[in-house]
This record gives sequence, structure tokens and C-alpha cells, in this order.
Amino acid sequence: MRIPIVKAAFVCTLIAIISFPGISLSAPLLGSEGDLRGHFSREGNSSSSSKTTRNNIYIKFFPERWIGMLFIPYPYATSVEPEVVTRVFEAAKKQTSGSAYIKGKFGHLAELATVHIERYGYLEDRIVFECGSLAPCTIKLADGSLELIKPGVINEHIIRYLQIDTP
Repeated sequence: MRIPIVKAAFVCTLIAIISFPGISLSAPLLGSEGDLRGHFSREGNSSSSSKTTRNNIYIKFFPERWIGMLFIPYPYATSVEPEVVTRVFEAAKKQTSGSAYIKGKFGHLAELATVHIERYGYLEDRIVFECGSLAPCTIKLADGSLELIKPGVINEHIIRYLQIDTP
């Protein structure tokens, strides 16, 4: 007995809606773009974390689902003001229309820094993007901060970032 095409299409659509509600419904749950204003500074910038990694690390969200990660060398990073970090992100984003790793001074820094720009998406209540790790990184947003969750070989690394509002 053959199942009519209309019934099969209906059943497949119903299964997809039931099985994958997080992907289609999650974007509106994260709030407005206003929640992603300014940039985010890694908790531990200018401390032992920076000495170990030799970088202060910042995250910025751009329109049309782009995310940037900025790595400014430590200890030079301790003298960089938040407004300069925002201008560096903007200058780097203007240099590419796609995913990229860009190294430069971006017209605002005295030392070379690296910016990684990548597309992001949503999965359930999290932001997901490629971060050069074993698997995609996820971001969990909170009031005035975010948690970057990087997959590791044995366990996940959770790194907290604080939101910095800049004009």
C-alpha cells in the first residue's frame, strides 16, 4: 500500500517541527540586538589569564549574525582603552565580507593584534559559532555578561566575559 505524497509530506513536516523546535524558535528567545551592544571583555583580562595566554581577548557581535574575537597582546593590551577596542573591531569588519582571521594594527593600535570574524547561529538558548576548537563554541548570554563554552578533549572550558558599553 502506498502512502499518498500529501500525507507523507505532512508527516515529515510534523516530525521536523516536533523534533527540532529549538532551532526554529530559539532566535527570538535571546532578546533584541540591544543585548549585544558594545563589546565583551574576558574576565581575567590584564591578570594571570592574560599572562598565560599572552592576550587580552574581546568579543563583539555585528549585524547580520557576525561575531568577532579580538586578541590584543599582553601586556600592551593593558594600555588600550575600551573605545579603541570597539574602533578596532569596526575597522577589522570593514576589511572582510566573510569569515576571516585578520592581523594588523587597524589604524588604532601600536602593536599587531588578531581578529577572528565568523558567522554565528542559534541553537536552543545559545549562540553557536566556529572558534578554531575541536567543535563549535557556544555562548550563553546573561545580564551584562556572557559565558563562552569551548569544547575540550576532557571537559568544556567556560570563560566569562563582561559587557563593556561603548558609544
